[in-house]
Amino acid sequence: MGPRWCARFGSVGWLTLATTIASTAWAQPAPTPSPTPPSPATDPPSAGPTRATAPQPGVTQPTNTQANLAPQTAPSKVQIDDPMLTEVPPAPRVLTDWRQAVSIVSTRDIEYAIGLQEIERTRGVRRQALAGALPQANATGQVLFQLIQRDGLAIDDTGNFTTQKVPISPVAQGQLNVTQQILAPRVWYGIGTADAQVKLARLSVEDRRRTLLAGAAEGIVAVVTAERVAEINRVGLRAALERLELTKKRQIIGSGTQLDVVRFDQDVALARATLVQGDESLRQARENLGFALGENDPYGVPRNFTLDGVERDAAALCKPTTADDRADIRAARQRIAVAERSVTDANLRYLPTAQVSTTAVYSSQILATTERYAWSVQGLISIPIWDGGERYGAHRSAVAATEQERLRATNITRTASIEVNRATRAVEVTRQALDVAKKSRDLAADVERLSRTSFEVGAGTSFDLVDASRRLREAELTLAVRELDLVQAKIAALLAASRCTL
Repeated sequence: MGPRWCARFGSVGWLTLATTIASTAWAQPAPTPSPTPPSPATDPPSAGPTRATAPQPGVTQPTNTQANLAPQTAPSKVQIDDPMLTEVPPAPRVLTDWRQAVSIVSTRDIEYAIGLQEIERTRGVRRQALAGALPQANATGQVLFQLIQRDGLAIDDTGNFTTQKVPISPVAQGQLNVTQQILAPRVWYGIGTADAQVKLARLSVEDRRRTLLAGAAEGIVAVVTAERVAEINRVGLRAALERLELTKKRQIIGSGTQLDVVRFDQDVALARATLVQGDESLRQARENLGFALGENDPYGVPRNFTLDGVERDAAALCKPTTADDRADIRAARQRIAVAERSVTDANLRYLPTAQVSTTAVYSSQILATTERYAWSVQGLISIPIWDGGERYGAHRSAVAATEQERLRATNITRTASIEVNRATRAVEVTRQALDVAKKSRDLAADVERLSRTSFEVGAGTSFDLVDASRRLREAELTLAVRELDLVQAKIAALLAASRCTL
């Protein structure tokens, strides 16, 4: 982009203009015929009318409405030294490639990190739900010391009564209890609900990843666009300064007017204003990219950064799909499924539960079984009858929550459908806008070239040249933005309907 602009407004073009200006300024009109023709090197310039001369090699012959320009040696290029031509300092941090941006955004984004931890949390909840359906084993041990004892009868190991301190102290006892649910519909159903919650957490993170990649890509394209615009603005300012300097020299030698100088000075002021605004847009674009990456410092891109790599890597990380298969829509449907399971869970609370448990005991003291050990099995059934309406309230709340999720899903689906359609359509729109911008740039370049030629030969005014130059700068800027808009539209269309898996 920059090189084409420079080709029109750079040193070659203005060298030609400088040559023409010098030629116009120092061209000698033909004097009145006299016996001894005056020497062009010694006679002063005359204000009289010009006349046609014989064709000379290397000189463009004027038409019948143009003055004949005598060939002169081309002056050196105009030297421009302006502080505003200094480029914006580079950002504190610079991205090397697109994959570095993906790595940074995956580790620095708070919402993405929270989503990953949510997956771990739901996995823990799922393990808790599974634990309710598995056997529960508990072992206990105790040692009992009696602080108050008296003499009494006790049974020894042979079964005879003896006199000893009672109660016996100390007494050690160990116990092992194992419990298994044999009728627990709510517990079993809760395992499936926990699985659904894990899937929902993964879908939420997948959608967050998609939006993060889209934000990073948009930020990178914005920085590249701002860099190109800033470069074009500096080329435009340099061209305007060179044009102003040459016009001032023309005024000094008497072939220019003060009005021309003022007009070109206005053009320089406009170029400066555009440059200031473009530089600030570049700084803000760098700050926005840093924010999108989860950093506090602005981020820039190197000059050799190519957006083709961004589009290619984005296609490798995210697989195109339909709008109905996008992560946020699937997550919305999953929320409905989880809410519906909550309704079923509330209904399962009306069902009875049953469990069986076994207990093994060993004691240092002889138990009632005349042994130091005992083993028992117990079955327990629980039938809910009345809880004050708590189960009814849970059912009513779950039904309302399910309806809320359905409404949210409808809104998300509608929004996503519009977003995908707009993103897809934007590719064709930006492509058409790019074609229009190219045509406008070419027309503006032709108008600027013709206006410059007319101004050189005196057939045009400085206003025409300034206006044509301004329009060409605007057309170049528009073309640069449209070219990058097309790349951004392609990336946005890709990510609008993609699955960016973990």
